[in-house]
Amino acid sequence: MNLLSQLKATTVTELEKWCREQAIPFDPTRVYAVVSPYRISPLGAHVDHQGGAVLGRTIDQYSVLTFLVRETSAEIDPKSTLSPDTANFLPTTPVAPSGWQRYAQAAAIVLHQYRPLTKGIIGVVTGSLVGAGLSSSASVILAYLHALAFANGFEIGSADFVELARRVENEQLGLNNGIQDQTAITYGEQATLLHMDVYKRQVIPIADPVGVEDVCFLLAYSGFSRELLGSGFNNRVAECRQAAQLLDPKAEILGQVAPDRRNGQNLLTLPRNLAKRARHFYDEIERVAAGQSAWANGDWVRFGRIMNQSCHSSIYQYESGSQPLVDLQDIAIEIDGVYGSRFSGGGYGGCLIMLVERAKADTISQQVKAAYLKKYPEKAPIAHLFIAETESTVRIETPAHINNSPIHQFTN
Repeated sequence: MNLLSQLKATTVTELEKWCREQAIPFDPTRVYAVVSPYRISPLGAHVDHQGGAVLGRTIDQYSVLTFLVRETSAEIDPKSTLSPDTANFLPTTPVAPSGWQRYAQAAAIVLHQYRPLTKGIIGVVTGSLVGAGLSSSASVILAYLHALAFANGFEIGSADFVELARRVENEQLGLNNGIQDQTAITYGEQATLLHMDVYKRQVIPIADPVGVEDVCFLLAYSGFSRELLGSGFNNRVAECRQAAQLLDPKAEILGQVAPDRRNGQNLLTLPRNLAKRARHFYDEIERVAAGQSAWANGDWVRFGRIMNQSCHSSIYQYESGSQPLVDLQDIAIEIDGVYGSRFSGGGYGGCLIMLVERAKADTISQQVKAAYLKKYPEKAPIAHLFIAETESTVRIETPAHINNSPIHQFTN
């Protein structure tokens, strides 16, 4: 049984128990499952909230939300396999200050504001690798949005789902991030790298080239979870905005700064920390363009080199990244068969993404893990490496286990 089948089977079993505990009839023919993949972004770090372009790809790690529709009530009763706590709330219930249920509450509030909810759900949610910098939060937010939209018969296009997920994160959860995560998950395609221009809100799929079977993305989970709200993430976003306003009073973000004001001479007029943030942004959007070309042409050496440059800039220009992630990148860069690597997400914890020769993936895994555990032996029970295979988009399977067709893809 593969990972996705295991996640669905677990949530269906837990949903049946959950219904039994609440004396709610359980009808397996009325069980639905939202499958919401995670994503990786090998290039385009820290630029989506400033209007830059990003390269992204959905992978075979998931949030799975299995649910029944409440036909006569707007009550929402989610349960997580990763926590003993349960929840019961209405779409108007304020978001809790902490806890996994915040994501469900925030999604319900935003969707209810978009269109009133008259039907709720009772459901069980799980995630395969939460807090690993693979957008598990955007993944689960989209799962809740899709489940509640489905329960209420809403026809919502992809662009609107992306915007709804942004509102959940920005307006309800207090995060100042952009839209790259929800865009990648919403528009994901098998065997495709997405070029996402988040300022223009345009997505260009780049089909995997001939020879892609010779490489793979190998991910190293550090064992340290990633939580943006408690990291330096929002501070960095604020610094980028300060830099933009100093470079161009008409600009709110760095992507809006007039091209003639982005040169090195102007950057030198900024305070040192703000100059570093701006330099990372403008260099990174150039790396994304170069990476797009390298991927399309199957130039793995060039693509890997650009990944290394991106990670170096994240560390020394954007000044993000926890020491364990820096150590992982230092280890990876010295190993034969690794074309390149960079942090997943902001680098405040989570995973390192490596582009490697597929034939050497097992050996590379052993070498990276051995070297890493010498520095962090306490992470031996949870630190691990795995190949991230390509996936498609967020989708509803109806009933659970049967229909694998994606919904709402490339509409609106």
